[in-house]
Order: sequence, then structure tokens, then C-alpha cells
Amino acid sequence: MEQIVRAVLDTNVVIAGDFGDFIDGDFDVAVTSLTYAELAWGVSAAPEEVARAVRGAALQRAQKILGPGLPFDDDAAASYGHITALIHARGRDVRPRAIDLMIAAIAHANDAAVVTHNVRDFAGLEGLVEVIPA
Repeated sequence: MEQIVRAVLDTNVVIAGDFGDFIDGDFDVAVTSLTYAELAWGVSAAPEEVARAVRGAALQRAQKILGPGLPFDDDAAASYGHITALIHARGRDVRPRAIDLMIAAIAHANDAAVVTHNVRDFAGLEGLVEVIPA
């Protein structure tokens, strides 16, 4: 039997709706409250009522399947400090990637990897947070 990897799904994986393989596979998965916040923003930012309804239904489906989001708590805040220090030391800017890095901090605080379609969003975290391509 293979080892189960604890992983946090990045927002883009939840948006794509292709997280079923991770739920049914060799992963113990979670989602963050930040992902739910980004998805809620996407619902409100939809240009028309039909798109809002579709996005809202997708958000509700994700919440039903994935459960409550892991919070950005004090442990995640401490991890965020480590992550931003590492990013700065590697000459990269934190601001454009703040939410991605906060998701990584939640993963780090929970001893989890990040599963994403955009591995480059997490570049510079090598050695601190495992990033798994979706």
C-alpha cells in the first residue's frame, strides 16, 4: 500500500474541478479558507447572472466535497514569515503572489504539500514546501 500524502489543493485545481483524482487517489487532501475566499470573489465578479449562478454552484459543490477550509491562523502566519523571508532571499517579489504564498504557508503549517496547475507560482519555496503538479 502506498503512503498517503497530505496535500492542500491550490485554488486553480478547485476551479478546474479536477480534484476528484486527488480525493480518490493517494492523497489526503484539504483546501484553504483563502481558496474559498478567492472562489467567492470569483462568484461576485462574474459579469452576468448565469455565470454567477454557475460559479456559485461550483463553489457549493467544492465546499460540500472538500469540507471546511484550513484557516490562516497564527501557525500559518509564522510559516508565512519563513516563506516570505525565503522568497526575498531568492530575489523575488512577494506582493504579486501574496495569496499563493499564504496558501503555501497554510500547507507548511499543516505539514502538507501544495497541489497546483501553476507550479511556477510557488517557485522559490524548494526545501520548505513540496509542490506537486496537478
